[in-house]
Order: sequence, then structure tokens, then C-alpha cells
Amino acid sequence: MSVYRALIWLKAPENRLWVKPAVGCVVAVLIALVAAVGNRLIPSGLLPDIERSTLDTLLGVIASSMLGVATFSLSIMVAAFSSAAAGASPRAIQLVAGDADTQNAITSFISAFIYAIIANTALGLGLYGGTGRFILFVCTMGVLLYLIVTLVRWVKTLSVLGRMENTLAKLETAAKGAMSAHRRSPGMGARLAPAETPAGYTIFANKVGYLRHIDMQALQDLAEAASARLHLRVRPGQLVHPGCVLVIVEGGSAPDNTPEADALRQAFVLGDGRSFDQDPRFGLIVLCEVAQRALSPAVNDPGTAIAAMNTITRVLVDTPVDTGDPTTPLDRLTLVPLDPADFIHQAFDPIARDGASVSEIQLRMQKLLAIVAQDCGGALGEAARRQAVISLQRATQAMVLEQDKTHLRDVHNALFSGADPAA
Repeated sequence: MSVYRALIWLKAPENRLWVKPAVGCVVAVLIALVAAVGNRLIPSGLLPDIERSTLDTLLGVIASSMLGVATFSLSIMVAAFSSAAAGASPRAIQLVAGDADTQNAITSFISAFIYAIIANTALGLGLYGGTGRFILFVCTMGVLLYLIVTLVRWVKTLSVLGRMENTLAKLETAAKGAMSAHRRSPGMGARLAPAETPAGYTIFANKVGYLRHIDMQALQDLAEAASARLHLRVRPGQLVHPGCVLVIVEGGSAPDNTPEADALRQAFVLGDGRSFDQDPRFGLIVLCEVAQRALSPAVNDPGTAIAAMNTITRVLVDTPVDTGDPTTPLDRLTLVPLDPADFIHQAFDPIARDGASVSEIQLRMQKLLAIVAQDCGGALGEAARRQAVISLQRATQAMVLEQDKTHLRDVHNALFSGADPAA
């Protein structure tokens, strides 16, 4: 496994859920054994002597309470996953699972339990002398102080974990991050590919899966080593298959059945589902799914659908360009561009379809699309204008009351004839 793939694997929320507690347990064991080492390094009599019964009581309280708290916290986390999947979208679970406060709390509780068990066992075996017991007492008080802070933060997290507002906020943060990076570098550091298909060797995918990440720097290094140019024909978020062209190699010699071709494929990380990191469309799609679920007859919650639509608009309008560290130009790579119309169509059209007969949804959609058209401009603004017309057509065919149709037409004409869309 390459370093890039290993980092991607570690960043995945489902892996961080167990990696963090595992690392925390190792740290807890090391802390518990520090006192035994200190007992040999520091002469006895220099530090106050702590009664063994005092440490027994403290460690017993930590062990018994942290086991219960950790079990309770895990059940709360599972309930939050279920709430996010049922109320928002199953694709939102990875963001709820990636909540830093939740992971830190569970890691702290499990680690404290392991620390207390190891320390209490070592204390019973007589590994600590007078000096070791004092060091253990100091470490235990530090652990207790840290647990108090963690518990307070955990209680604050419990008040919002799994709620729709919290899930929408996490989706907005993820979508804005990907959109900001895309606006800074639409080609992910490479040049955008020309309209015509370049000539060269074609490298195909060797299995079916969603493209989650592309290691652009690895591809640049491979291109430099082969004195070639690589034209990437897929972007993160696309479903690839063995008949799908991943990259076209211009120059050099890399037919599809060589180790060089396998090295190129290794730069494309596939998975069973899409990822938010390099895919600016995915966050918008998941927000759209939240609105669709809210509009289903079983839920019938237009308010949540409107909140999701407002969030989509903020992602499109308010997302600044990422001004992070400039990346090294990848001058030997080109990447197929994204169509700005996809952002509008994939985010709004399913809502327009599922909420075609709901007057308040259609009115809000016209206002939001007018905001996008006015504030974004360019191809994105033009796509918003086209979507507004499509949404109007869907609504006029689905609505029953003629008065609702007339009102929606009047609003559309007013918004897209130069009036203030926020009015």
C-alpha cells in the first residue's frame, strides 16, 4: 500500500473510529508504566509517599465508571448514525462518524478504562514503590482532569449530535471545503483538458467502483520519469469499470498490460461509495437527498427540504476560493473539466421533480435559483436560469390549483427580469 493510499485509509471515518481508540490504549499503557520506570530512576524519599489504598480507590472509580460511560457513548453514537441515515441520508453517516468530539470522547473513555486496569494490576503486583506511587498519583490526577474536560465537551456534543441542524451543518462544511478547493484549482493542480481527445495509449480501469481520490503528484512523477504527458479522462465521483478509460498516455510507451500501466492505476483510489474530499458535486447531491427524503410522503417535511435548499445555495454562492498553500504546477497532466451545469442540475432538479406540486418548495426554488444566477453569473448563473425554467414547467404540470400556477409564473417573471431575488 502506497503512502497516499495509507493516508486516505486512515482519514476514512470508519477507520478512525477504531484507530484512535487503539492508539489511545497504547498511550494509556505507556502512561501506566511510566511510574514503574520512574521508581527506578528517582531515589526513594525525595517524593511524598501515597498510600496504596488511595490509588486503589481512584483507579477503581475510573475503571468502573469509564466502562459504563464508554458503553453509553457507543450506544449514543450508533443512535446518531441511525438518526442521520433515517432523517437525512445514509451518505451523511460518514460525516457524523467523523465528528472529532465524538471520536475524542470515546477514545478518552476507553483509554482511561485501559489505563486504570493496567495501573491497578501493576499496583497489585508491587511494581510501584513509594516514588512510583507518587508518580502514578500525579498521572491519575492528570487523567481525571482530562476526563472532566472531555465529559463537559461530550455533554455539549450530545445536545446536537444526530440532529438535523447538526447534520446539515456538517454537510455544508464538507461541501464548501470541496467546492473551495475546486474553485481554486478546477484541474486539481493540472491543466484542464482540451475539447478534442488527445492521441496516445489508453489505460483502462481493471474493476468496478467509484473513483474516490486521485494521487495527482504520483501521476506527475510517473509522467516525468517516462517523459510522457498524461491526460486524465475521469474525475473523483465517477463510477468506473473495466471498459472505462482512466488516462491517455501521450509519448513514452505504456500499453495497458505492463507494470507501468499498473503503477498508473494505483494512483486512482476506487471504493464502494463516493467521498467528499475531491468531489465538489457529492456534497450537493447528499444535500439534495436530504430534501428529497423530507418531501417523501412518509416524512412530508417541507421545512427541512427548504433548509437543505438554502444550504445548497450557500455552498454555491458563499464558498470562497481556497487560499491555502499553492500547489506545484502539474505541467505534465491534464484533467477533464467539470460542467458547471452539473452543480445546478444535480442539486436542484431532483427536488423540483419530487416537490413539483408543493407550492412553497417551488416558490423558494425560484428565489434561490435567482440568487445563484445573480451572484454567481457565468456558466453557473446561466445553468440556474435554465433550471428555473425547467422547475417552472414541472410545477405547472403538477399543480392542481390554477391560482398557484399563476402566482408561481408571476414570481418567476419578476425574479428573472431584474428584480431583487431576495425580496
